[in-house]
Amino acid sequence: MNEKIKGEARRKIILDGYVNNEPLKEIAEKLGCSLASLKVSASKLGCTRTPKEAAEFRRGFRIPESKRKDYYQLMTVGQYRSRECAQILGLLTTQSPSRE
Repeated sequence: MNEKIKGEARRKIILDGYVNNEPLKEIAEKLGCSLASLKVSASKLGCTRTPKEAAEFRRGFRIPESKRKDYYQLMTVGQYRSRECAQILGLLTTQSPSRE
């Protein structure tokens, strides 16, 4: 899709994309614009993700406040990866497929 979408259709795609937690790259491709342009438009519409929400989206799971300190301690002192910390703290209930 090489054509730029403007107006009400653009607003609807941005709002729907943010509500459905679509990756920003995919939303930008639908609109035919850059990530920076998408972020500016989303900011004007008032539908941006907070840094905390963005991090949770990238990780794929949410860290409850009660376990946040333990999580970051495992990440920094224990030097575990994000998914390993989540498994240790019991935040992931299903195992991700093993890489062979």
